[in-house]
Amino acid sequence: MMTNPMSDELTIVLMAWRKRRTNHRLLFGKPIKQIRLDWQRSLAVFNPGDIFAYERWEANKFGTQFWSISIAQAGGVGDELIALAGVKPGAKLLAQRRGSDACKSFFSVLDMMREHQPLCRYQPAEWRVIGHRMNAGINPKYVLNDLKVTH
Repeated sequence: MMTNPMSDELTIVLMAWRKRRTNHRLLFGKPIKQIRLDWQRSLAVFNPGDIFAYERWEANKFGTQFWSISIAQAGGVGDELIALAGVKPGAKLLAQRRGSDACKSFFSVLDMMREHQPLCRYQPAEWRVIGHRMNAGINPKYVLNDLKVTH
């Protein structure tokens, strides 16, 4: 059976790159299909329940203007989804950080997590805990306490 890449059951993520201007990319996640639109843009297609990290970075001649990292779970028909730029029809948001300093500290947490196991193996509840702790301003080296992640 062939999967329709534009099915209502699937989540589509836009990836785009323009040197020193735009970088919208997956940090992790296993799409069921990738569709190349042109040399700067492609689409990643996810099944319901798949977890992925989506980074959106934009700059101009003055430097970084927008930076966000979202850990999301692809939803299915009937799920309540959050509208995320570049993600259609939306996704379940598990964790999100915005701004240069917040994204840099989130990368350090992701690096510590990656040392323990591949990022795609963490469960939605673990991502929510990490997101809440990051939003509460907990020092990144303590965010992973109680999650049995060594650092």
